[in-house]
Amino acid sequence: MSLQKFLVAGLAVLPMVALGASPAHMPIKPVEMLQNRQEVMNHFRALGYQAHGNVARAVSDHEEWNERSFPTFSSSFSIGNARFPFTMVGYPPKSGRSTEIKTLVIPLRMNFVFFGAHSDVNHSFEPRPAVTNITNSPLYLPAHFPNGTGQFVDQMQRAAFWNQMDEEHRWHVYMDEPKVAPTIDIEVTPAIGTLSQDAAGNFFGDVPIDFMDSQAQTILQLLEVDPDTLPIFVTDNVTAQALGYHTAYTVPDGEGGTRVQTFIYTSWLDPRVVAPIFADVSTFNHELAEWTNDPFTNNQVPDWNYPPQTDPKPTCSFNPSLEVGDPQGNGPTFADYPAIEVPVGHVTYHLQQLVLWQWFADQVPSSAFGGWYTFPNPATLKVPAVFFP
Repeated sequence: MSLQKFLVAGLAVLPMVALGASPAHMPIKPVEMLQNRQEVMNHFRALGYQAHGNVARAVSDHEEWNERSFPTFSSSFSIGNARFPFTMVGYPPKSGRSTEIKTLVIPLRMNFVFFGAHSDVNHSFEPRPAVTNITNSPLYLPAHFPNGTGQFVDQMQRAAFWNQMDEEHRWHVYMDEPKVAPTIDIEVTPAIGTLSQDAAGNFFGDVPIDFMDSQAQTILQLLEVDPDTLPIFVTDNVTAQALGYHTAYTVPDGEGGTRVQTFIYTSWLDPRVVAPIFADVSTFNHELAEWTNDPFTNNQVPDWNYPPQTDPKPTCSFNPSLEVGDPQGNGPTFADYPAIEVPVGHVTYHLQQLVLWQWFADQVPSSAFGGWYTFPNPATLKVPAVFFP
């Protein structure tokens, strides 16, 4: 289906804004006031990141041989007598082959209507500035990292598999130049979401994750994205009970069977009004790296504790998943790992610290480049995970 036809079809199924008198049955929901920068910080910190959806390993193993899908490879590591298989995006590192991941960025214009004590507060969150910022970021364009110059995910994966790839180190996992879909309008009423405002008058929106997920799945049904393309839904200053998530589920393949569909939802938060740890592409780099390392959300690891153990706040994650963004960016010790500033041109981007898979594998020393456990700043973690007994 062409994008133009998609827009016409989308109007019939996606809720659209129609400003006017508030329906009599609409609940009253005042705008929540965030009185200072700390309250804004606490608001977004409480949301964090969520895992959403997964497919059985038997299903994802079949996907590895699906030539129409994006390439994946499987391997494993062992801890004690337990073996932990994993599947990641890309061709096998030993092959020396380069992968170019196709992406379709789908901007969502979130239209919040009928909020406030008198149901007269309406605000539309325009996603185009977020999309421009994302597509010109180190996730798509080369930047300088401790192990060389390149895209963020490619440099991270090359660091992780440096000593396991081909001898000439030709292996790469590139992000292809992104395509951008026309903006989709979604209406949010007080019955669905929440609208907040800081002391400077900046608005922030939030919707339930299930609402966002249903909207995304409906859009994908209409858009008919190719199986080898990763859809990325983007909102500006709007969250979905989480700063972002990636997911996987099965859909009909058009040939009487099923295939796996994956996508990413990422919020984009204005760096002028939020703390650097939440700003611009910090959520996108978290989710894209997690998708690359766990595309089908079924890579299991032992249940780990949040690092570092020297912080009095570390607790068990209750998260036995190979989610590379969570240890340093989704727990009680997140303040120990500030955002890393990475310039591209005249723009400074904020990237979260992520762990390499060797951190979960209890490898001593790590088999990654330089014995690293974390990226892009290899100095923040010097030991592997501590596991919950």
